[in-house]
Amino acid sequence: MCPIKKRKIITTNSYKISVSKQRPNHAKKTYICAYTKSIDIRIFIDKNDCTMELRQLKYFVGTAEKLNFTEAAKSLYITQSTLSQQIKQLETELGVQLFDRIGKKVYLTEGGKEFLPFAKKTLDDAEHGIQRLQDLQNIRTGVINIGIMYSIIPLLAPVISEFAKEYPYVKLRIGYHQTNNLHIMLAERKYDLIVCYSTEDAEPNEDIEPLFDTKLSVIASKKHPLAALKHARLESLNEYPLVLPTSTFYARSLLDQYANKKNIKLEPEVEMNGVLLLQELVRTGHWITILSSEVAEQEPDLKAVPLADNIVMHTSVISLKDTYVKASAQKFKEILKKRLSKK
Repeated sequence: MCPIKKRKIITTNSYKISVSKQRPNHAKKTYICAYTKSIDIRIFIDKNDCTMELRQLKYFVGTAEKLNFTEAAKSLYITQSTLSQQIKQLETELGVQLFDRIGKKVYLTEGGKEFLPFAKKTLDDAEHGIQRLQDLQNIRTGVINIGIMYSIIPLLAPVISEFAKEYPYVKLRIGYHQTNNLHIMLAERKYDLIVCYSTEDAEPNEDIEPLFDTKLSVIASKKHPLAALKHARLESLNEYPLVLPTSTFYARSLLDQYANKKNIKLEPEVEMNGVLLLQELVRTGHWITILSSEVAEQEPDLKAVPLADNIVMHTSVISLKDTYVKASAQKFKEILKKRLSKK
């Protein structure tokens, strides 16, 4: 507890703020001490001058992520002068310089690096507290941030349609990325949940709920000779012009692992970090590629031929164990699992 006397407790969404007329040195001024249920922050601030606000923490975190005042101000929808003023005020309140400003470049100081995770945690706690209250009051509004991998896109339309009918005022923000990046962005709390492959080196705080398994397959034009096969052998694929995703894709990294085990060296003519152009090249009938079978599921001119090696990837919906999952996001997960589980 904060070492102050004559304490009056004011409860907000996820904070308790103690207001007192005395500091430990009995100075006759008003100070506050704010703390969350998991973080005890013993900072005394002269309330007669100014108080630290959540928006200042938001501005600090935004600037720390961009390390550029101009870009941070744009992303926060405020002017650069307002941002600079608020950061300066926060530094004054804390008595610590948070950023080093060298010319046009900005760097976090040691104090800024130390304070950053606590600022993020405080903002997360506030957001989760507000969301809990909204869920208790059955308020069906807000935003769900969902990250998906490209191959799941053709399967999502019926899920989104069903969800929108039940939660018409909940906004969905959906972005697609490679599987490895999705796991990173979930850990950074940029997404409420992600739909992608669960990997062997998954983080211990990930809550993984399986949806379905998919086989790594040769994707070819229906006019290609391989399209007539039931299975394709990995060692025979170098006989055909090959275009592959880069090794940053989970499917490619898994493919390379299996190829190395069998001492097979794949020699693609083209490598790229996107799927759309890759599909267009395959459509010409000249190239083949190796991806999840879902890539060809909604493409009438493409065929997925499973590899004989039976390389399986596990598609899952993943959230964080230590983070409150809002009721609307839980509902989205339920619809997702109903529509896609054991597909």
